[in-house]
Amino acid sequence: MHKIIGSTIAAAIALTLTACIDDKDYVADVPAPTIPSELAVSGSGIKGTLANALVEVFDSSNLNAVLATTQTDANGDYTITLTDATRAAITGTFVVRLSADEDTTMICDATACGDVARGGIVPASELVGLELSTISYADGSGTISAEINALTTLATDTLLAVAASNADLDLSDLATLTELQEDASRVIGATLGIDLSETNIFDVTIVDASVSADVSTTDSIAATLTLINAALSGLDTDAGETFADAFEEYVEAVSVVTTAIVADPSAELSAETLAAMDAINIVQAEISQEVTDLATDIGMDTGTPVVVEEVPTEIDPGDIAAEADEDDDITGGTGGTGGTGGTGGTGGGGTGG
Repeated sequence: MHKIIGSTIAAAIALTLTACIDDKDYVADVPAPTIPSELAVSGSGIKGTLANALVEVFDSSNLNAVLATTQTDANGDYTITLTDATRAAITGTFVVRLSADEDTTMICDATACGDVARGGIVPASELVGLELSTISYADGSGTISAEINALTTLATDTLLAVAASNADLDLSDLATLTELQEDASRVIGATLGIDLSETNIFDVTIVDASVSADVSTTDSIAATLTLINAALSGLDTDAGETFADAFEEYVEAVSVVTTAIVADPSAELSAETLAAMDAINIVQAEISQEVTDLATDIGMDTGTPVVVEEVPTEIDPGDIAAEADEDDDITGGTGGTGGTGGTGGTGGGGTGG
């Protein structure tokens, strides 16, 4: 009896399957694959050109969690992709950090970088420990440009210090981020002795000044910032000190001064801030001379004069305070409210170039 029942059930199943297979209208219920949303972050590392440098992307609300990494290629270019498995558009504000390691090299774009002539290769031994950064906004379109250089680094440090001291500032809001970028640009301009009241450093095209033909001969601000960026490649170093050491010491001095002045533009400067100001002015004298020398060399190379802004040999902290006090956004006024940072990006791969 059991065999008869079993045979009957098997036959019924076989007939059912045959009918399904023979049915030309039958469509298998296979779920469509989930394609994650992506954000492509691309740019270049210019201090001269930095090849084989580590690039990391962070949500601006959490600078301790790396979302994705890659390396710059031989031209200093990089592309890195963030993905979101929920398929939601990736939006918000992201910080991109470039770090030099044992594989990194740099093209010298100053008149000289220690013993290396302009256009020569600065070895990794001089670069390990060098860090540059920038901050950029993703609007959900799937791509953002994030150029990294010395000027974006100084402005990013200033901007993030302000945001860290004011919980009401919402970096994920584009209008707030743009205002802070412009405010930080103005303060860094004053720290370098040039007027950037109408300039957003993050929008300026700064190139490798070792290629004379690439330096603007029509935009004095772009040319000046390019040559200042290059001048910082030729910093004087003490015995046993590397270029990375000298550069990071300058960046730290600028951070100490701008943080103190932005916190209270009318306050008397502390001994630490005054010492940092002295360090800035030692470098400022080098920058001023180097900008002049580079402009002359590039003009001779191209046959076209390079028009640059006047770069003073010394900076008055009162001028920095005046620019910091120009707008409440950077000295404690409230901007947008809410959380900070980007939303949606959780990782992804990257490729140089």
